[in-house]
Amino acid sequence: MKKLIIIGGYGNGSVVQSTVEDINSIKPTWQLLGFLNDKEEGPINGYPVLGKINKESVQKYLDDDNVYFFYTLISVKLNYKFLSKLLDLEIPEQRFATIIHPTAVISKFAKIGYGVSIQPFVSVGPNTVIGNHVQVYAQALIGHGAKLDNYSYVANNACIGADVHLHEGAYIGTNATTLEFIKLGKWSLTGIGSVVLKDVPDYAKVVGNPARVIGKVE
Repeated sequence: MKKLIIIGGYGNGSVVQSTVEDINSIKPTWQLLGFLNDKEEGPINGYPVLGKINKESVQKYLDDDNVYFFYTLISVKLNYKFLSKLLDLEIPEQRFATIIHPTAVISKFAKIGYGVSIQPFVSVGPNTVIGNHVQVYAQALIGHGAKLDNYSYVANNACIGADVHLHEGAYIGTNATTLEFIKLGKWSLTGIGSVVLKDVPDYAKVVGNPARVIGKVE
């Protein structure tokens, strides 16, 4: 079994932990060593906190080639802060685990990067390309030919049309839907339940049906 350390805690970290347990219930794959977390000191859902989220804590485990990491610190408001924290850890990309729930349906023609989380009942169509550190939450649908760049985030029940392109860090909220062939700009935010019919500019916040720009992501 490969060893895994989750960077984070309650919230996205516990979601990934639950998915790991579901994977192991079918085929033992991951030995979950515990969490790195800056706030919690005691166990998280029965797993120990191994240290703070810093380069020193990570370095203790990098020498073991069988230890992998998953970075779960994602926040709509603080993406840049958390991205900086991730890069400061200097973990080689191939040491990030990709965690796919057993109930997800992934086309064999899809390409998926490092540090990706795909949660229950997600559908990923053929010829999609998913970059690194992308999180896709329960029951989301990703149409054929879509491209999800690094750090993009797909909330639960979102529906991404065919050949849609989520640029770096783009966020699409719960129950949001896109037309085919459109682009969601870098670090843009598409709100809950939005219906996106045209391209979203970089750093824009859009909401509504049809979606309209209401501001910018700082």
